[in-house]
Amino acid sequence: MFRSVIASLFLTAAFCSAQNSQNPISCEASNNTSASPRYRASKSNIAPSNVSKLPIRSLLYQGSNTRIFTRYMPWFGDPKHRDVGYRSDDREQISRQVADMISRGINGAIVDWYGPHSGAKNESTVLLMKEAERQNFEFAVSEDAGALGDCEKHGCNVTDQLIHDLKYAAEHFENSPAYIRFDDRPAVFFFGLENKSIDWNRVRHSLPMNPLFFFRNSGSFANHDADGAYSWIAPETASSSDPMAMQYLERFYSKAQQSDKIAMGSAYKGFDDAEAGWGKGRVIDQRCGQTWLSTFEAAGRFYSASRQLPALIIPTWNDYEEGTEIETGIDNCVEVKASIHDGKTLEWKISGHENTIDHIAVLEQQSSEWSEVGKFRPQQHSVSLRDLHMSAETQNLCVVAVGRPSMVNHSSGPIKVDQK
Repeated sequence: MFRSVIASLFLTAAFCSAQNSQNPISCEASNNTSASPRYRASKSNIAPSNVSKLPIRSLLYQGSNTRIFTRYMPWFGDPKHRDVGYRSDDREQISRQVADMISRGINGAIVDWYGPHSGAKNESTVLLMKEAERQNFEFAVSEDAGALGDCEKHGCNVTDQLIHDLKYAAEHFENSPAYIRFDDRPAVFFFGLENKSIDWNRVRHSLPMNPLFFFRNSGSFANHDADGAYSWIAPETASSSDPMAMQYLERFYSKAQQSDKIAMGSAYKGFDDAEAGWGKGRVIDQRCGQTWLSTFEAAGRFYSASRQLPALIIPTWNDYEEGTEIETGIDNCVEVKASIHDGKTLEWKISGHENTIDHIAVLEQQSSEWSEVGKFRPQQHSVSLRDLHMSAETQNLCVVAVGRPSMVNHSSGPIKVDQK
């Protein structure tokens, strides 16, 4: 488990050192994500970027030990879906994705699972399990309503089909040491099954492993078949007075406070299903990273170090078609311009919201290598060259606005230094 509590960046030197080692800052905006360099961006997803690997936990309330999960889509490579530059049943790609999730402070991935007979989707789930075991990560399955579609179409017994699927999950996934558990019981999630005619009592009593059942949305707190409830993203509720659909989250947290079921909150960058074949024109604007920050802040209005939110899910890691993926990074629409004034002072200007910037890093270049020579709060906009820890061989300086977790790092580009 990754339950360490992250304090302020400016207070812990050891943390700064560890951060720099896992996410070295460079003046070049190279892709440091698991997203394919062949992906060319869309209306709602930026091209693969150099993103901040500061831990996502730092966006939650101080003292949080909340377990952080993300939703994983296993269907890319299928011609029915958009080409994002990789196949979801590629073992090396999944290895990169798990490593990237871990580098951002994510504890586990919950797979949008379509059952044991879903071909490459199920193979992707098996490969994710193996990588989770290898990299000290967690995973779980979430049975999607689509897994029961053929059964419904042909008039078979949906309860029997669900039991068949979940017995497979128990045998092939839930025995894994990497499987997500609460109180030593495996967690099984359901998406879109809330209103189907399923005998949940028979499902529960037909399964081994005594799994916990998690259903979506706040109504699940009143569902006697549910052991837990998770919130999601509700673009259908967005309006001019509630553009980020925050009332949906607040309603979920309010009901969670009154229930003894396990609560899993959510946080998201935005939503736009224009790229999806099933799209309905639903949109939650990203607002240059403000939606991302605000949805994390919502949890802090209901939970604290003395009353912990058990878990939180990020929808999603890689749903490129509904514009919710964070794999490529989140654009905070920041721009950095910098120059050396009178040969004595490095000055920079930042356009965009400073609350999306974690800190300003000043780098020096010797030969082809970049290294940090100064770190400043976002509100600072200049520094005397003599106050930087520059070497005599410094050729260029660079100013980088390091984003808050999973946001893009923006660079000024190289600035020539004349040390004559």
